[in-house]
Amino acid sequence: MNHRFTKLWASHAVSNLGSAAAMVALPLFVLQYFDGDTLEVGLLIAAQQAAWILIGLPAGAWVDRLKQRQLMLFCDWARAVLLAALPAIALLELSIAYAIGVAFLIGVCTVFFTIAYQAMLPHEVRQQDLPAANRRLTYTQTGAQVVGQGCAGLLAQFMGPGGVLLFNAACFLASGVLILLISPRPVDAAPAGSRRAILKEIGEGLRYVWRDARVRALSLVSANVNFFGAMQQAVLVVFLIQEADLTEGVAGALLGAAGIGGMCGAALGHRVNTRLGAGEGTIAVMVVGSVLGLLVPLTSNGVGVVLFLVGYVALWSMVITFTAVSISYRQAVCPERLLGRVTATARFLTWGVLPLGSAIGGALGSLLGERAVLWITAVGFIGCPVWLFVSKARRLPELDAVLHQRQRQDAEHAD
Repeated sequence: MNHRFTKLWASHAVSNLGSAAAMVALPLFVLQYFDGDTLEVGLLIAAQQAAWILIGLPAGAWVDRLKQRQLMLFCDWARAVLLAALPAIALLELSIAYAIGVAFLIGVCTVFFTIAYQAMLPHEVRQQDLPAANRRLTYTQTGAQVVGQGCAGLLAQFMGPGGVLLFNAACFLASGVLILLISPRPVDAAPAGSRRAILKEIGEGLRYVWRDARVRALSLVSANVNFFGAMQQAVLVVFLIQEADLTEGVAGALLGAAGIGGMCGAALGHRVNTRLGAGEGTIAVMVVGSVLGLLVPLTSNGVGVVLFLVGYVALWSMVITFTAVSISYRQAVCPERLLGRVTATARFLTWGVLPLGSAIGGALGSLLGERAVLWITAVGFIGCPVWLFVSKARRLPELDAVLHQRQRQDAEHAD
């Protein structure tokens, strides 16, 4: 790994640290400052995720046209300003609609940042290093959630949710500074002569994802994981505090500890993938993870906390292992000129379901209770390895073989 990737990796880590803190702070912010309920928490989270549906596809074409480094810098600093504005909205006693609007703008910045950094990554590392780079980024994201969610719970007790949001804003500012330290590359933007009508460019990305059976299957399975994950996240913090009767600090510590376990489980999942192959190994990890995930709805104060840790750790291990394999395979097989659009298309399919899941989770939480929603999501996760098993992704070629083939093709093209 080179120094350019190290700076990108550090920026990714700090950015995710702030995002993880916001996962705890935003629900608490709505509950405390707006006297909200589970439905309003779900709507706020859904607003932040709705950008993937509304602009996810054209964002990929724009990322292929723009300078990715400058775009990421703008998105980080814009999110810092927007997050700092949320406590001001509460102090001015404005309605929750303003907070939902700010959450949507934060989501727009997140869409562009995520697509840009994934399109930028293959330029910063060698082809054969892509799986290792994606594993490091995925583990870092989980580690950031460990620290971010744990700190958020503790900070919320002493500073309130508004203080945690300011901490989140500071993380985005720091991430932007790290991106600023990465020197620009001429490949950061597509040549002006190669630009065509944006609808045609969007169509190219859609056709590529749909025609490649394995990329399509991985995207659909990821959409299934994210839909039920969004439903779970919409009620989880409220469930731990109000129904399981835990304090904010204990809830944050539990979520953080589960993240640590998820990292360890993902490392074990990588060993399983090495032994069984990317397809069969990932299916095995997902079967174990989804079955143990049935323990999450059994959480209660006292000994029941252990059930939450085991089930949530297993789910984290499943998600991390699958995500690293899916992203690495897509980056390895996709032509570089299409990477932004293909990433955007895959994200549109996989993250476009997030606002729907959050809204449904919040609505069902108000009607049926948070524990009932957690049972629905636990059963839904079991379907994820089933989808993967019946798809062509079950026979996913070894990533090393794909990368070596790509290198040979690049060498032949250079000759």
